[in-house]
Formats: sequence, structure tokens, C-alpha cells
Amino acid sequence: MTKADLAKEIYSKHGGLTLKQSKEIVNLLFDLISQSLKADSHLVISNFGTFKVVKRKKKLGRIISEGKTLLIPEHKSVVFIPSKKRKNELI
Repeated sequence: MTKADLAKEIYSKHGGLTLKQSKEIVNLLFDLISQSLKADSHLVISNFGTFKVVKRKKKLGRIISEGKTLLIPEHKSVVFIPSKKRKNELI
């Protein structure tokens, strides 16, 4: 599902919003999530899950087609951990 699909779903289910307003809400939501991750390094949404910023160690990678190895530097990444309730719904 894309951001556009999400906006269309909100638009179709709400009934009182325009499609443009739905898109603005979706964009605002993602902006708030990004700001929260930058400031606090985690975001907890009850009964949904947790987004966390984690540090990945440097490691060796390979370009198989060229037979080369390269060093992938240390970097940050975002992980999502579903809540127990959501995890059980998926299983």
C-alpha cells in the first residue's frame, strides 16, 4: 500500500474530507513520525507496534556480479516491532 492508497482509503471511509485533505493528513502523519524518530529514536503506537532507530555495525559486503568486496560503513536504520496483538493477528 502506498501513501496515495492510504489517502484514498481515508477519503473513501471518512466521507467529510476531500482527497486533498486526506493526502495532507497522511503527509502530516509521516512527517510527525519522522520528527519523532529523529528526536527520540523511537515511537510507540499502542496496540500497533514500535518504530526504533538502531545503529548497524560496519560490515563487509560483496558485489557478486563484479566479484568485489566493499566496506559498508556504520549507519542508522529504522526497524518496526509489531505489538503482540498485531503479531498474533498476522499468524
